[in-house]
Amino acid sequence: MEHDATKRAGYQFRLVNIECLPNSANFNVIMDLEESIEEFLPYLAASFPGCTYTHGAGVINLMQRGHIVAIYPTYITITDLKTHDEAEEYCREYFGKIQEVKANATDIQPVFDKHPSLSVLDILRALPKTNCGECGAPSCTAFAAGVFRREAIITACTPLTRQREKYQDLFQELQINGYQI
Repeated sequence: MEHDATKRAGYQFRLVNIECLPNSANFNVIMDLEESIEEFLPYLAASFPGCTYTHGAGVINLMQRGHIVAIYPTYITITDLKTHDEAEEYCREYFGKIQEVKANATDIQPVFDKHPSLSVLDILRALPKTNCGECGAPSCTAFAAGVFRREAIITACTPLTRQREKYQDLFQELQINGYQI
């Protein structure tokens, strides 16, 4: 089921049911842009830490706060949002980012090929693997997945933060990939 479009200056968005989860109360969002941003994709890719982008493919993919985001030249999709207000907030945020990048493109070094250098397994391998649960996740594997999806912050792992020097390489790699430390 698709809901009516909400129009804003420069874009409109609509909530759609998640096709593979017909009984879900959450929605995906399709945000249609009034103007193509194709020429700005390399600049946007430079502005989104941890995104994936290959020039010519026409899409930037990233994970933000547990939502999969795909930025195409004429629209943006965002997965698994709960409410219209949450969708409005994300759309406003992405449209604002697009406007910021357009305004500052001359100061941004465009990126034509970008891939995150960390995977869930890389994060898991670097963790203490105590499965203590102090982070709030049921296991280190679940915690690593949460960190990768940007739903959890690495410093929630108490055993890791107690021995921060030992895990400095992990902290540096996470920062390089745009993760919050």
